[in-house]
Parts: sequence; structure tokens; C-alpha cells
Amino acid sequence: MKVAPLFPAAVLDQLGQALRDRFGSVAVTEVLGLPGEAALSRGDLSGADRLTRQGSETETLIRLFLLGLPVSRAAAGAALRPLPLAEAEAAGLVEESAGQLRAALDVRPYSETDGPDWWVVSDLGAEVRPGPLHPEHVLGIGSAGLTLAEATVRGPVRRALDVGTGCGVQALHLSEHSEAVTATDLSERALRMAATTAALNARSWDLRQGSLLEPVAQERFDLIVSNPPFIVGPGFGPTSGGFRYRDSGLPGDSVCAELVRGLPGRLTEGGTGQLLANWIIDGSQSWQERVSSWLPATGCQAWVWQREVAEPGEYVALWLRDAGEQPGAPGWQQRYDHWLDWFAANGVAGIGMGLVSVRRTGDQDSQVVCQDVPQAHEHPIGDAIEDWFGRGAWLRGRSVAQLLDARLVAAPGLVRSTHSVISAEGWQPALVQLRQSGGLRWELEVDDAVAALVTACTGEPTLGVVLSVLAAAVSASVDEVTAALIPVVRDLIERGFLVPVDLAPVDLVPVDLAPNAIDGGQR
Repeated sequence: MKVAPLFPAAVLDQLGQALRDRFGSVAVTEVLGLPGEAALSRGDLSGADRLTRQGSETETLIRLFLLGLPVSRAAAGAALRPLPLAEAEAAGLVEESAGQLRAALDVRPYSETDGPDWWVVSDLGAEVRPGPLHPEHVLGIGSAGLTLAEATVRGPVRRALDVGTGCGVQALHLSEHSEAVTATDLSERALRMAATTAALNARSWDLRQGSLLEPVAQERFDLIVSNPPFIVGPGFGPTSGGFRYRDSGLPGDSVCAELVRGLPGRLTEGGTGQLLANWIIDGSQSWQERVSSWLPATGCQAWVWQREVAEPGEYVALWLRDAGEQPGAPGWQQRYDHWLDWFAANGVAGIGMGLVSVRRTGDQDSQVVCQDVPQAHEHPIGDAIEDWFGRGAWLRGRSVAQLLDARLVAAPGLVRSTHSVISAEGWQPALVQLRQSGGLRWELEVDDAVAALVTACTGEPTLGVVLSVLAAAVSASVDEVTAALIPVVRDLIERGFLVPVDLAPVDLVPVDLAPNAIDGGQR
């Protein structure tokens, strides 16, 4: 179906010119500075208000669209030119407020690091318009969406899909490295918001209305991303106290299960799907078993991160506040009790929150790795996820003999830390750790043998040679050392502490093993 933007073409053209002229990321940063931007990011609108009172046109647009404050008609007219105020009001961009004008929608500049300016259109949040949100509220740029954008694998692809596009943030990112972008949403209002975002940024997307993957049945994509309505609960929907952008209307974590199950079938061979998800933690099984059960036994490689766990009361309060509700307000206690009663009746002890990344691998047995990843990591992290898929594919099916013939190199930036405890004999080493200074920033406790193994992996000797030297150093048989350390080596490769030479960046590979040296420069 053809989805029309919220505004006529003439309004879009004139609004776009006003935004480009005086409401880009650099212009806003020059007005707010780091203190003002920090205040805005934490929802301290008063902190940003103090910095926008000099009356410049950029300040007027900040007050209008980012702070939700009323401005004079004269100031609005100057800031929005060449868009006439009458046309802005008729289109529903601004509205009358006690003789002044205020924004009816959130319009804000946004960009990738060192990328071009974009503008995103959404509904105004609860921090700007206090009180409960409308059930059909279209969410703007939020922390969850930013998390997904930073985690997305960004290689060039032919076809990309954004499931549950909302205002179109993920589709904007996809359009930078995809030949064609399709975006779906159940909400017609959200699709019109996305169409408006696309038009303001001179983008063309195939927008389709429908639930999850239904609008793209029988189609396949090289990359699929989704920030779905993942909230775990009794099955709230827009007509039963829920909100379209976050509540699916399905009970428990079934919406995430449905989407994860459907991803492999909608991916091309080698294609990647990534989504944010929440899942139930109960006494019947581990969270790893629960999420693994959503994926097929063959045909995919998956990496699931559990970033944090919330207990039921904490989780409910978080999402009630997210929707603009406040303790003591009408309906808070009723909804709070209903939600927690459902959790209690269904044995929910906690809710896991995280990221699911899936790659279609053909007919091979599936590899599903579920890990707690609570640590702070490098941003963006999409390249590290792509590297994990590459190392996993390298490891899959590789025998012990093949591993022993492999050449490995220690990842750059590894840090070894030794912690000691005091005793009668003085300081005694008690704990040795290896830590990554970039990427996922994994931290592992190791013994001297593993630390020595990592040190010896310079890309020149084979792993078999390294283990033979270690065996001699500890007066053990090579078979014993091999049996003990091969599982450790696999884990070190999977986590990126050790990298196979054929996957390593050129600057990590010894000169005599670099590709140009091996094949005479023919690649």
C-alpha cells in the first residue's frame, strides 16, 4: 500500500529547508553545548531551557520541538521560514496555545557519528506533555532504539527489513548501506510518521502495514532488524490499557518468541537478523534454555545477550513510568496490581532483557550461544558481533587436529592483571585476569598456563607447537595438555581473545604470513 506522509509535499519541502538551514545537529550543539545536551538526554528540560532564551531562530526551534515550550507567533514564523505559519498549523505541525504556538509533533535532528544530518518525526514524549501517553503513541528516538542501531551489523546489503518501524529510525540507518529498505508496522499512524521521516530525508522506503513478519511472508532479506513491542505482561493492547509502540497484546514473552522463530525463514543464506527482546525467567528452566527453544535445530547461528534482569515489581514500575504514569495517579495501583498478579500466577521470578542476533547458515546444525553480557562495551558494537559470527563459522565443525594445525594470534589491546593478597610470607598472587580493552570488553580469570598460551600465540607457530612447548614446560604429556586446553582455546577464540590468522586484520599477522606474502600478491 502507498503510505502518505503526514504533510503535503509543499509543506515537507519548505519544512525541510528550514530544518537544514537552522536546525541541524551542529547548530543545536552550538546552542546547547555539552551541558545542555547532557541535560536534554537525561530529561532535564529546565537545564536546556536556560540555554535557549536569547531568541535566535535555532533556539526557537529547540524550544518548540525539543522542549515542547510555547513560542511567539513572530518567533515561530521567523524560525520556520520559508514555511508559512498558516500552512504549518493547517498541516498539524504546530498548534495554538494561549496566543502563542507550540509543537504538535516532535521533530529532531539526528545522525550517525560523522554522518549527515537526519530529521525524525514522532509524537511528543511524556516528559514534554506530562500525563499518560495516547494508546497509539508513536515513539521517537529512545534508548532502546539507539541500542539496536549501535548493535546492528552494517555491511552493505541488497535488501533490508525494519520490523515495527515506528517513526523510522532503524530504516534511516539501514538506508545508508542497503540498496532497498522495507519497513513494516501494525500502526497506520506509525507508518505515516515513518513516511514523513523518509520524505524529510529524501529517502524512499517500501512501507507495509501488518503484524511483525506477516507483510513480508515468502520474502527474504539480507538484514532484518526489529525493536518490537517486547514488553512482558498479561497481554495489554491499545484497547486494553496498553500502548501500540511497546505492548503487543500477546501474553508473556510470546511476541518475542514468535518473531525469533520467524526470523531464519525470512533471511537469505548468510543473512542476519537482530532484535531487542525480553523473556520470562521462572523456575521451570534456565533463561538460556527458554530462548534457545525459540530457534530451529538446524539452519542458524545465534548469539543471545542478556544485558540485565529486572524483578517483577521493578519491571512493572519501569514501564508504567515510561508511559507517563506516576505513583498515586489514577489507575497506577490498579494496573500495577493487575500486572504483578499475572506475574505471580504464571511463576515469573524475573524478566531478562537483551539482544538476539541470528544468522542463517543453511542445513547445518544450529549453534545457539546465550550469554550474560552485563559489562559496558565499546560503541558501536556491530562490528564485534560480525566478528563473532565469523569466528563461530571458523570454529564450527573444526576438529581437534585442524585446530592444532591452525595459527592463532592474540587480539590487540589485551590487558593482563594480577591481583595479590597479603599473607605471612608477603604478597601472594591470588588472581590473574585477561581483559579486552575494546569490543565486548570480556574479562576472564586465567591461570599461568592459559596466560602463557595467549602470549605464545603470535601467528607464527601452530597451536600444536604452542601446546607441545607448554607441555614440556609443565612436565606433562602433550595429550594431557591438549585435552585440558582445547576447550579453553575454543572459548578464547569465540570471545575474541585469540583470532585465527586467516580472520585477523593484516596488521596483526606476521609479515611472512600476510596474504600478499603467501600468494605473491595475487589477491
